[in-house]
Amino acid sequence: MSQHNILMPSLVDAKQQSRPSATSIMLTFLALAYMLAMFDRLLMVVVAEMVKEDFSLSDKQLSLLTGAAFIVIYAFTAIAGGWIIDRTSRKKILLWALSIWSLMTAACGLAQSFVQLAFARAGVGVGEGAIVPIGLSSINDMYEPQKCPLAVAIFYTGGMVGTLACFLLGSWLAVNYSWRTAFFVAGPMGLGLALIMGWYGKEPDRRQNPVNVSEHGTSVNPFKLMWKNKPLVWLLLAGSISTFANAGMMQWLPIFFMRSHEMGLAQIGLFFGPVMAGGMAGGMMLGGWVGNRIAGKSSTSLVVFSGWSMVGLIPFYFFVFWVDSMVVALLGTFLATAFSVLYSPCFTSAWQTICDPRACGTTAGVQGLMTNVIGAALCTFAVGWLSDLLSPKFGIESLRFALIASLSFLLLGGVLFGASAKLIKKL
Repeated sequence: MSQHNILMPSLVDAKQQSRPSATSIMLTFLALAYMLAMFDRLLMVVVAEMVKEDFSLSDKQLSLLTGAAFIVIYAFTAIAGGWIIDRTSRKKILLWALSIWSLMTAACGLAQSFVQLAFARAGVGVGEGAIVPIGLSSINDMYEPQKCPLAVAIFYTGGMVGTLACFLLGSWLAVNYSWRTAFFVAGPMGLGLALIMGWYGKEPDRRQNPVNVSEHGTSVNPFKLMWKNKPLVWLLLAGSISTFANAGMMQWLPIFFMRSHEMGLAQIGLFFGPVMAGGMAGGMMLGGWVGNRIAGKSSTSLVVFSGWSMVGLIPFYFFVFWVDSMVVALLGTFLATAFSVLYSPCFTSAWQTICDPRACGTTAGVQGLMTNVIGAALCTFAVGWLSDLLSPKFGIESLRFALIASLSFLLLGGVLFGASAKLIKKL
């Protein structure tokens, strides 16, 4: 054999190894889809004050648009999506979901009343409900447990990039054109990604058959598999409360800066948006790095870390809400938002580890329901309700005191993580 023939296989192998794997490509698509999901989800938060003035809304009505009108539908869709994900192609579901929420995002720009806007937001929730269950189920099949936290962090960091883009581009479009234009621009981006993903994306191989059957061939109910796992149920409850630390706060923080620090929408886009998104992206990747290093020890270590992260976050947010300087408050926001997501990759990896693989998609859907209804909708609505209640006494500063009171949710989340860790130890 000639020297040419001897070298050729190694050169071909090197060239193949340099190409992105199907796993890396799919993780990239998932992160991009979550990026657009967060862009479309938060666009209402960015233009909230404009919408409030346009439709003469109260804080409670505004909280429904930024929170419950989207989140409740989103959460219940996540359960249905999670159940279906355990049984059929996740790629096909994601393509349909991405198309639906993109169209409904554009429809928000056509709304002529509060009711119409609420229904359009609900439509966005219908589509976006599937993205997290699909992402987490796919990652669980594509990566080993020791590598899951970082992969989860990359997926969620896509959402942080979408958050940054939303505050920068969304606010610029709203200020220079109108809040409706921002929705008209956002919608088509998802349709474009759906076309590209449909051509290049690959359905991940499953560790378990998508049809949930037992070893004896009888049907298995994934909801029962989840419910019988008490440590898992308690862990999901802890995560649902803790979601208020990021998803819930994300809905009120820009409004807080606009009221208490007199920031305009353009400043929100140029200063607050990058601070929050940068903090969350950095915290998410750090959390993934930490998670990869403690995942090999035990699931309990991941949960304990999550609990202490919640408790340690309280002073950071208290500092943000108490200081009078806008610059200092922004610095505190960077640290607080980074700390607020530090637990997320560890929490996700922990519940995936103790969850039956046959119920992973369903559990991700239930987790989506719990985190969004409890942490992102009910807790968020409680802040709006308390702000309205305190308004006669504190005026425009009522939101500041309502947010300070909401820090009790973070303490509760830390306590529930501690209780979950004790139950996991007994497994």
